[in-house]
Amino acid sequence: MAKTSGKKKEPVSGSKKELVIVSRPAVTRDQVERDERKKRLLLVLKTMEDQGGIYERSLAHLVYWLQKEKGIDLGYNFYMVGDVPTSKELHEDIVALLYVGYAETDPKTKKLRLTNDGKEFLEKKGTDPEFFEKLRAAVEELKPKIAALDAQIELTTILSRPRAPRRRRFF
Repeated sequence: MAKTSGKKKEPVSGSKKELVIVSRPAVTRDQVERDERKKRLLLVLKTMEDQGGIYERSLAHLVYWLQKEKGIDLGYNFYMVGDVPTSKELHEDIVALLYVGYAETDPKTKKLRLTNDGKEFLEKKGTDPEFFEKLRAAVEELKPKIAALDAQIELTTILSRPRAPRRRRFF
């Protein structure tokens, strides 16, 4: 029989887990309606409707290219991680649009797209036709690049899915 000492075991250094709660104010539709940057992001999503939506990673590339190559200011700051443009503001705006119900993620394809509420909002508030036409023309030029990115994302998600176990065949 093993003898135990009266000391309690102390946890190994670094093994404690802390729960950190970060409070964020809820976003309201009224705030989204007053934010020009979010309205323009909705317009970008509208231009991608015929593609069935756009992946978030592809959207980041699209917004980056619209600002850098086409000179359309959408109000986002980007930093490069490798050769991938990343924007904290863009991600937060996407989350806000999802939260208020103006955008949704397609359950099957996982692409971002406008909801009926988002389309209604754009129709009700009206858009600057000159800006929208400039944006639409620029997106049309960039669609081949976006399609290639989307195909790459689809391929990696298909390959990363767990496969069903295969039955062995005995001959």
